Amino acid sequence: MSSEDQFCCPVCKARFRGTAECSRCSADLAPLMLLATHAYALRQAARQALKAGDIPAALSSAQAAQNLHSTAEGRLLQFTCTLATNANLVM
Repeated sequence: MSSEDQFCCPVCKARFRGTAECSRCSADLAPLMLLATHAYALRQAARQALKAGDIPAALSSAQAAQNLHSTAEGRLLQFTCTLATNANLVM
């Protein structure tokens, strides 16, 4: 997993370990967990939209997910949606 895939504590920069409280400084990390969850849901929506043939919705969801939490897999999904958009324009 790359460093951009990992959240870190905004207070002390400790690596995020999937808990609602930072293991180093005890900061509340629940908002980070909500961002990651929302980005995941957006990626799932993008995949479903692709399967349904709704390419504009797929691209929109993929881009929104990347804006919330950029990941390598999210970048690939966004690229796939972009390719599908371009292919759809050519047809």
